[in-house]
Amino acid sequence: MLPNLLPQFLVGLILLFPHAIMHAAGLSFLGFGLPPHMPAIGVLLAEAMRHISTGYWWLAVAPGVALICFVKLFDLLGGAAKSLTAPKTSQE
Repeated sequence: MLPNLLPQFLVGLILLFPHAIMHAAGLSFLGFGLPPHMPAIGVLLAEAMRHISTGYWWLAVAPGVALICFVKLFDLLGGAAKSLTAPKTSQE
C-alpha cells in the first residue's frame, strides 16, 4: 500500500510548495518573516516599495518577476507530476 501512496504524496508536496513560497514572501513583506538584513523575496519587495515613490519602480520588478516565475514553475511541475502519476484508463 505504501509504494502506491508515494507518488501521490510527492505530487502533494510539489503542489504545496508554491503556497509555501507565497506565504513566506507575504510574511517577509509584512515584516513578520525573516529579519530585514536577510535576503528573501518578501524583504526585497518591501525594501523596493519604500523607493517606488521616488521613481525607482524597477527595484520591485526583479523580485516580483522572480516570485511569479518560482510559483508558476512549481505549479507547472506539480501539474505535470499529477498527470504522470494519474491512473491510466483503458479505452476499448
